[in-house]
Amino acid sequence: MKYLNYHLIFIAFKQLVNRKRQAFLTIAGIGVAVMVLITAISLMDGLLQSFIQKIVDIAPHVIVKGEKVNPVIPDLLVKRDSLTSLNFIKNVEREDEEVIKNYKKITGIIEKDSLIETISPIVAINSIGIFGTLSQPIQLFGIIPVRQDKISKLSLNMIDGNFSELQKTPDGILMGNSVAEDFTIKTGERMQIISSDDRIYSVKVVGIFSTGINDIDGNVYANMKLVQNIGEYPPDQVTDLYLRITNLSKDNAVANEIEKETNYQAVTWKEQAASVISLYRMISMIVYFLVFFVILVAGFGVANVLITSVLEKTKDIAVMKSMGFKKSEVTLIYFIEGMFVAVIGAAIGCLLGYIMI
Repeated sequence: MKYLNYHLIFIAFKQLVNRKRQAFLTIAGIGVAVMVLITAISLMDGLLQSFIQKIVDIAPHVIVKGEKVNPVIPDLLVKRDSLTSLNFIKNVEREDEEVIKNYKKITGIIEKDSLIETISPIVAINSIGIFGTLSQPIQLFGIIPVRQDKISKLSLNMIDGNFSELQKTPDGILMGNSVAEDFTIKTGERMQIISSDDRIYSVKVVGIFSTGINDIDGNVYANMKLVQNIGEYPPDQVTDLYLRITNLSKDNAVANEIEKETNYQAVTWKEQAASVISLYRMISMIVYFLVFFVILVAGFGVANVLITSVLEKTKDIAVMKSMGFKKSEVTLIYFIEGMFVAVIGAAIGCLLGYIMI
């Protein structure tokens, strides 16, 4: 049987060699299809993993927002002798601001969790920036530079200036590359920031950074005290707390525990980037769908070779059967022939895919 099997392999090989051009084109088609498959999957998965890694490296793992999980229920005063009812809220405040009050106390509560690595308080406001004759809205973030650098790694992404200068310059700002290009401003130059009540602040650009993520590169950072003054926030109030944790797999558990302990909403990095990640995955599915058809075409090419081979070799098949070859053995010959084409084509495709990657 082994002797016969070796002959089956030899016959299958000789049939392929006798049709060099057809076999070459089929093998080339399979090789290209496998190369496209490997390259497409590697490219899309690599882009997604690279994007996620960038987020993990420079964005907060958990953001504690000023919005309450369970809002304060107002006192209800009902006039018993009529259908009129009035709502009263104790300690009436501005309702257009969601802030974290007494943030140092909240920070102390959160820091008790052993998974918390760093906490950076943030004051985020919308304002207007003016440089020369150009004015446009900017998103201004008040930070404690040393703490925020542990979250966003801004010092490692500086393309001009020095991150340490921010802490030394009370009226200094750090600008993302995209907003700096919009203003055509350089390090060392001064610009004006207008508050919501039309107060004007002169600030100095001490550095420009670029992280490769537009949402971050469109931000402007300043010392927290300066931004609190611009936004008229008391010293004990911030809009957000940025957290970095030691174990990313437990980000949901950390967020849930924070909400339970502080009653402030906590959002994980996955929730923040959900729309972008879903977009990447949708693009990946489209690419995989297209690659599927490339593989399908290659499969039809292999089938075409085998069908043509069988049709051209009907006389040879009849001779083999007259010599004692069984139907299963004849079928095995063409199966081996198909395996030769598939394996060689896949091997070449893997090599080409490796080179492409």
